Amino acid sequence: MSLIHTTALTDSQKEAVRALTEACRKAEPITLSAPSEDGLDYYLIYENVPETSELTAFSFLFFVPQDDAEPESVYTCEYTAFVHPGCRRQGHFTEMLNAALETADRFEREHSCQVDFCFLTDEKSPAASAVLEAIGAEYWYSEYKMVRELRKSDADYTANVQIQKADAPSDDISGAGLYTASLNGEIIGTCAMLPSANETYLYAFQIKEACQSQGHGKDFLKGMLALAAQVSGTVSVQVSGLNYIARNLYKKTGFRETESLSYYIY
Repeated sequence: MSLIHTTALTDSQKEAVRALTEACRKAEPITLSAPSEDGLDYYLIYENVPETSELTAFSFLFFVPQDDAEPESVYTCEYTAFVHPGCRRQGHFTEMLNAALETADRFEREHSCQVDFCFLTDEKSPAASAVLEAIGAEYWYSEYKMVRELRKSDADYTANVQIQKADAPSDDISGAGLYTASLNGEIIGTCAMLPSANETYLYAFQIKEACQSQGHGKDFLKGMLALAAQVSGTVSVQVSGLNYIARNLYKKTGFRETESLSYYIY
């Protein structure tokens, strides 16, 4: 068994990840997808599977600053793992998890911050639920993945707020950028964007409380959609099930819910 750690998947590794994800989906009705952008921490295990030598296990880490904390003082480390149905109960998950926890600890030291390590699941895998219970992970909250197809009219939209890209990147993810929305020279909102030819991901979207319920959030969001339309045909967001205001905003802007994600703290 060989564990590989990388922050940039090769074309062959991306294909292997897609094949492994599909094998897991055939075994269980999961909807979770696996990213392939540079900058995330990936762990891959190759070992002979009956009648094949393809990828047998894969996992990834995604560090996200928590909105309600002081700037960059608390991060959530989102962790997801896929293990081939024919290779489970062989220690693959444990080996990847131990390596991931070491990476989270190193991130915490290097950034002098707190890291909340959590697992993501769509609650559709009995095997994943059994593992989470066995290791003592505790339910935290649920989120929804929402997706919207982009149109030509999105690219033509001109926002009333002034949208600018910040000088510094939004985080350590390669290609991700932080954008600000300003009104009368005052920054009233921020949003991070991770562009991709297949699907652009918007996250950490927020508007100052004093500027909410005035149409600025919808205007800023539509401005971000205009930027996303320059590189992708689809845009996605993740929103907490408890954030009714944000969910309503996304729905009014044409997003639809495609996945339900549950977070378990470890």
